[in-house]
Amino acid sequence: MVLSEPRKVAIVGGGLTGIASFWALQNSHHDVHLFEASPALGGHMKSLLFECRGNQAQVDLELPTFNPEACPNLVSLLHYLKIPTTAVPFSFGMSDETSVFKWHISILRSIIICPQILCKLETYRLLLDVISLRYLGADVLASELASAEDLADNYLAEKGYSNSFRDRYLTPLLSMLWRTNAGRYLSHIPIKALARSLNDHQLLSTCEAIPRWRRIGPGVRYLIEAMIRHLPRDKLHLQTKVHEVTRRSKSQYDLVTSGGKQSHFEKFDHIIFTVDGSEILELLGPTVDSEERDILRSLNVTRNIAILHSANSSMCENSMRGHNYIIASRNHRQPDFTPPMSCLTYDVNVLQDIPTSRFGDVLITMNPLSAPHPSFVQGVWEFTEPEPTVESLGAQSRLPSIQNKRGLSYGFCWTGRGLLEDAVTSGLRIAVEDLGATLPFNIVSHSEPLDTTNFSKRHPGIRNHLIKAALQAVRFLVIALEILLLLLGRVSTPGSKSRARISLSRFLKSP
Repeated sequence: MVLSEPRKVAIVGGGLTGIASFWALQNSHHDVHLFEASPALGGHMKSLLFECRGNQAQVDLELPTFNPEACPNLVSLLHYLKIPTTAVPFSFGMSDETSVFKWHISILRSIIICPQILCKLETYRLLLDVISLRYLGADVLASELASAEDLADNYLAEKGYSNSFRDRYLTPLLSMLWRTNAGRYLSHIPIKALARSLNDHQLLSTCEAIPRWRRIGPGVRYLIEAMIRHLPRDKLHLQTKVHEVTRRSKSQYDLVTSGGKQSHFEKFDHIIFTVDGSEILELLGPTVDSEERDILRSLNVTRNIAILHSANSSMCENSMRGHNYIIASRNHRQPDFTPPMSCLTYDVNVLQDIPTSRFGDVLITMNPLSAPHPSFVQGVWEFTEPEPTVESLGAQSRLPSIQNKRGLSYGFCWTGRGLLEDAVTSGLRIAVEDLGATLPFNIVSHSEPLDTTNFSKRHPGIRNHLIKAALQAVRFLVIALEILLLLLGRVSTPGSKSRARISLSRFLKSP
């Protein structure tokens, strides 16, 4: 798309999405201005200074790791900017008050690393569910058995997947992939979106394809610096918060701001919003129509608290080097299906190559169960992220109906591929499709998370059917053993009894 006349463009929000749009438009014939309320660009993709034992290191607040297979546009951008990447292991851990699970993509390797898990009966059920997940995900994507309204938690329970699998494998895995605490979303996210995300990360492959994760060598801050290096400084309006967008004509707008050198910017022909939907509604006020209001107010986000902190060795001795998902002590008087409280911790030493010998343990914890001692804390920040719920994903699928209408574009994006890929793809797409920018590489278009048309014609072979039948038979045997132990009084804990009773109920309902 090539526009016949130059436009004056305003980008509201200086996070990665807004920066990507400006970067793509920098050599176009448009007059582009970016407005950011804070003193620096990048949003929460900035760095903090970590100090220990007289040593100092810059720590990225956003993790620099990504799956190249799921992030083609990020890979193309890094390659063009000549930013090096290095290999990083695909692994994560889960710990609670009773046990520690350390997972790799290879189940066999997970068992070799942590063989003591085989001493528990629930482990065998969990491992069966992990293997079965690959076949369940393929069925969800390739058939009409699941609708867009079928929620992941309910769907997995109906298919006989255990709570141990949900809490000890699936939720930690998704938390690592999505950079968030996924436990709070399982009862709200459609099973199709979950399966689509796992498939995009090559985790539903039955051919032993192992994702090869990479890390942005210099860090995410270097990516931000490389993108803004040649942007015109007089067009970057930092510490300039946009308070109101007023319509001058059918598709021309004025901006009312505060904090900058001037408080009024006039005659913009196009506005790119890269802020939250609720903030967009507030900025546009009465100028939005009913369809825009309905979609934008449904683009929900969740607020997160993250803490950069050190720790003594006893706090980290049981964690997986990389990502660790921590589950709080359960209250067994609660209904068994209630997801436990949890948090996610990143091992910055491994993920950002900061030597433990010089800095000790460096961690980032999101939404901690209990705050670290103040003497360990070196930074606290808040940020928002899109919610992958039925309402939000449904509204996202409707965005094209208002995108680039009346000179307005919206940067909300969630695909389950990771925050970096979503932000880069959204910003570049708007610049190319809505404003005719040209790029030195091709953009890969990602389908909506609820769109499974690419999989509708796939039919699993007889081998897959036989494997699924065998897994189901073994699962029933394990459930029968749990029931037998319950009847013999060998299941002692309230949680185990509750799980066994639910297993019995599902077993009796199974065809």
